[in-house]
Amino acid sequence: MKKPKEITIHNIKANQYREVFSDGASLGITPTGYFYLNFFSQRNAIPKGMVFELSDKGHLGELKSLTSDSKDGIVRQHEIGIYLDLKTCKNLRDLLDNKINEFEDLNKKGKK
Repeated sequence: MKKPKEITIHNIKANQYREVFSDGASLGITPTGYFYLNFFSQRNAIPKGMVFELSDKGHLGELKSLTSDSKDGIVRQHEIGIYLDLKTCKNLRDLLDNKINEFEDLNKKGKK
C-alpha cells in the first residue's frame, strides 16, 4: 500500500470555544503526572459598594468610603485551566519558542 504524501487537517471550533485575554499563567503538576496550565487576567479589585454624600437635591456628591465587604488589592481571574501530558507540554513549548523567534525576526527586519 502506498503512503499518502499529504493530508488535510480541518480546524473546527467547538461550541464552547472562546477567546480570552491573559496577563499570565501558572503551571503545576497533578498527582497523576499531568501538567495543569492555568491562564489568568488581573485587575484592581472592583468595590462591592460605595458610599457617597448626597446633595440637598439628591445628587451624588463626594465619595465617602467603600463598603466593608469590598476587597483590597489585585484580583486574578482565572479564565481557563488545561491539562496536558508531557509530550503535549513539550510540543507547546516548541511551538511557543518557534513563534517567539519568528516574531523577534520580524521585528528585527522591521527596524532596519
